[in-house]
Amino acid sequence: MGLWPPPGDAREEVFETAGGPLRVWVARRAARVHVVAGGAESREVDVVVSPLADEPLISDVLAGELEIAVEDFARGLWRFRWEPREVLRES
Repeated sequence: MGLWPPPGDAREEVFETAGGPLRVWVARRAARVHVVAGGAESREVDVVVSPLADEPLISDVLAGELEIAVEDFARGLWRFRWEPREVLRES
């Protein structure tokens, strides 16, 4: 994606994680993330770049920002929070 090293206007932040503090860079407007599924879309959010991850990951914070509600981790079922509970999507 061309986001490492972080763009010059990226802002360094420290996120608290289960493994302890993690330095990341918030690259505002460098790239945007949103989910498109079956005619529904999430809002767009900024990309956060971690020097430790070598592939795109969806963190709990990103899932929350995208308004993703997991209904069943084992079966990969989810929905957007604003959708009725009977709407189930497969990952």
